[in-house]
Amino acid sequence: MSEKEQLYKILEGWEKAIPENLVQPVQKFVENASDGLIADFLKKYEVAGIDWGFSEGSVFVREIMHLILNKMLKFDITGTENIDAALKILADGGADRLVFVANHVSYSDANIFATVFDDNFSKNGFGGDLAVIAGPKVFSHPVRKFASMHFNSLLIAQSQTVATVPVAYPIRVIARAAAKVVEDIKARVKIFLVFPEGKRSRDGKMDHFLAGVYRMIDTDENVLVQPVSILGGEKLLPVSQGVLHTADIRINVGEAEYVSDIINKIGEAQGIKQVFMDYLGRKVAALHPEDLRGVYK
Repeated sequence: MSEKEQLYKILEGWEKAIPENLVQPVQKFVENASDGLIADFLKKYEVAGIDWGFSEGSVFVREIMHLILNKMLKFDITGTENIDAALKILADGGADRLVFVANHVSYSDANIFATVFDDNFSKNGFGGDLAVIAGPKVFSHPVRKFASMHFNSLLIAQSQTVATVPVAYPIRVIARAAAKVVEDIKARVKIFLVFPEGKRSRDGKMDHFLAGVYRMIDTDENVLVQPVSILGGEKLLPVSQGVLHTADIRINVGEAEYVSDIINKIGEAQGIKQVFMDYLGRKVAALHPEDLRGVYK
């Protein structure tokens, strides 16, 4: 079986997941893709999500996702200057890492974010560097797994309070997965996106940010954290559907803050992890319309 045949076998039925007018452009892109690009994808696909922690993304997938999403989505973006300012600080050595925290309404949220800001990452010297925290369900379906390779990923076992897998992971597994993710963040990641609610919102309203995410953000380094509001992902890929729809996307990026400055503001009181995450939750909510702020209104 040729490498392109292997690719089509992995993505069997893919053409039903996108609008009919995009099937031919995607097929043309695949047919014109170099053997090396496809071979690189197949090698990475084979190992993506098989262990906790870091998996490398694929240029092949990134280019296909950009082709599709840039034709399907209409963007309304505010705060681009904030993301450029944060990336410049990172590029100049003023921070060790930049962490984006966002609300979560769709499996497509990370793909939307990566598509919108790819040029910003590239022009600041971080092209292809974005990583995204992902739960096991992202890797449980071939098309979702394919889409996860739009960027680097960090596989983590979901908290028992939000997990939707048939059998929740034991505490020891969750702890081991979290430790591996933190280890890989420190060693391999300069920029990552996390959805601290830990699950997708069914009504678009925000839920509490999980205290456990604090460990991935505050790694005892000089870290910047930046709030992001992403609206419209549930229109592109509705919950419980596998078909993409055209959608209007609204993204608002707030100002980045150093983790150390946030801790100085809130103090180091008991329960600091939840206080810290709630602080970030309110920052994201402030970028939302009032009726979607949920627990952080």
